[in-house]
Amino acid sequence: MCCAEFRPLFNGRNLEGWVHEGPRMSFSAEKGELVVSGRGNPPNWLRTAAEYEDFRLRFEYKLEEWAEAGVYLRAPRAGWPSRAGLGLFLAHDFHREVTKYDTGALTGALPPVKRPAPSWGVWHSVEIELVGERLKAKVDDSVVQDVDLAADAELRQRLKRGYIGFPDSGYGWRLRNIEIEELGSPTKFLEPFDRRTLNGWRLRNEGMWSVRDGAIYGANGHGILYAPTPELLNFELTMLVRSHNQVNSGVFLRGDVEGPRRGFEVQIYSPLDTVFPTGSIYNLARSKVSAEYDGRWFLMQIRVEGPRCVVRLDGETVAEYERLSGEALKPGRIGLQIHREDSAVEFKDLRIRVLP
Repeated sequence: MCCAEFRPLFNGRNLEGWVHEGPRMSFSAEKGELVVSGRGNPPNWLRTAAEYEDFRLRFEYKLEEWAEAGVYLRAPRAGWPSRAGLGLFLAHDFHREVTKYDTGALTGALPPVKRPAPSWGVWHSVEIELVGERLKAKVDDSVVQDVDLAADAELRQRLKRGYIGFPDSGYGWRLRNIEIEELGSPTKFLEPFDRRTLNGWRLRNEGMWSVRDGAIYGANGHGILYAPTPELLNFELTMLVRSHNQVNSGVFLRGDVEGPRRGFEVQIYSPLDTVFPTGSIYNLARSKVSAEYDGRWFLMQIRVEGPRCVVRLDGETVAEYERLSGEALKPGRIGLQIHREDSAVEFKDLRIRVLP
């Protein structure tokens, strides 16, 4: 993007350009400030209406007594924002040890390079530059993070594009002068679903497939719906998934619409005490999932490179397998499965990033 410059993300008057996520709204605009009441608690947060990839972000914040807060970067609209995307933690810091939950920490992942002095009730400035796999962050002109995300086995799995947001963590805090400068040209993703029709999608066997409220809806049958994309070998697939009535479903990878090669499968099946629960690489690696997902939207990330497949749910790696072989090593198509009567599954926000 040529000749980029900072522009306001918050107009100081209302929440135009922002979207609330969660059951209890607790954000407002007041005299040029974005006010977080602290009465919402997680999972309530406020996010930008638009997604961002590479950017510089600046803002000022002020915490109430004992407050904990933060900013989300490249976050999904469902799931765990600071684990699927990135979180920069902001807090009062009135404790002894420097941890992964201090001001300037990448939330739960890396402690700050240098922790600011403990405080609340005063304004602080934040500047974040996020370009590709490089993140640099300052608080009050002091560097708190300067990290190559690709060098960290876990951080390199985080989303490459997403929303900017602020949480309500049960404490009051305020923000002002929120502005952004977009950098570079966005990565081109394959987006096989237009949110309106199933044009180009091809069904193998049977199943009832339709579009409901911007999502692909599958129910009552035993079949696979293949996406209208080229055959792919190395890629990262991200999407939001919601299952109903303990559906048996899945995502097929490197498959064919016709013939014996359906592809290998990442399972969607919520009961925890089952052979291959949600997130499992079917017949190859059992998921380490420990939460019930049925009936709510969750983020699924699947990364396939050569003989390796990694599955993440809501920002946590739940299954890995590094010995794909035979037909599973050939390029193929992505398919969505329904494999049970009297149940349903939904998919939306499908995005594919082709890897070298």
